[in-house]
Amino acid sequence: MTFLGTSRSRTLRFISMVGLLLLTAHSAPALAAADKAAPAPAADKAAPAPAADKAAPAPAAAKAPSAPAADKAAPAKGKAKTAAAADKAAPAAPADKVPADKPASGPPPASSSPMADLKKSNDKLDKILAKKAPNWSPEAEAQRAEVRKLVGSFLDYGELAKRSLARHWDGLTPKQREEFVNTLRDLVERSYLKQVHGNPNYQIKYEKEIKNGNEATVTGTLHTMARGKKVKVALEYKVIWKDRWVVYDVVTDEQSMLENYRAEFNKIINKEGFDALLKRMKKKMDEKEE
Repeated sequence: MTFLGTSRSRTLRFISMVGLLLLTAHSAPALAAADKAAPAPAADKAAPAPAADKAAPAPAAAKAPSAPAADKAAPAKGKAKTAAAADKAAPAAPADKVPADKPASGPPPASSSPMADLKKSNDKLDKILAKKAPNWSPEAEAQRAEVRKLVGSFLDYGELAKRSLARHWDGLTPKQREEFVNTLRDLVERSYLKQVHGNPNYQIKYEKEIKNGNEATVTGTLHTMARGKKVKVALEYKVIWKDRWVVYDVVTDEQSMLENYRAEFNKIINKEGFDALLKRMKKKMDEKEE
């Protein structure tokens, strides 16, 4: 079990998120399961676990390290490039830091439409994925950069991080918040960029949007193929207005990405503390790609 779920669930999340591309799994990030094989270092014991119903702020974190370079794509060196080398291709440079907590910007214009925005994102994604190139090539690297930019324009990592930590968010320092948001973003990006290998076979039928103040829900149905069989998946996008409509949760197969994250993060923080959660997330970033 991987941090972001099974291959099938990541693929469904990828094509259901269209322009947003959040390839997180239906299951919660399996940080606890991933660490069962190796007991936590003694250093973790220095941070006592907070009480079950109260978030205890962790000690001030050290300066956030830059995103790992393990996934940096290697330039093409002819046809002799091996498939293994191709699989290592990933973003060449880390994205800019994400604001930890950007507040909502008041009510959206009456003419705004989150569903229309999602459709536009889907069209942009189709154009990007129509470009075919070897995974290790400079062209593929440029394609991944386009995808990352598109995701960053619509997925609110700060809102996702804040809501997934729930009450624990209030106990963090601004520096801890920023470090957590950017680590979460790095993990999400690494997951979905692995799936950018061409033009996925899918179709999304958007059905309706329901606006409630500065938040809205967009529903639809994903039509795709999985293991040679036709698959239909009910979709629900949770969005919030922050000068534009941005997504903070996606529900597929009746499972909420946000709620899965919240359950797993809360479990780890209550048992071991916030520092232990952040350490596990960074450990995932340091692991080699499969």
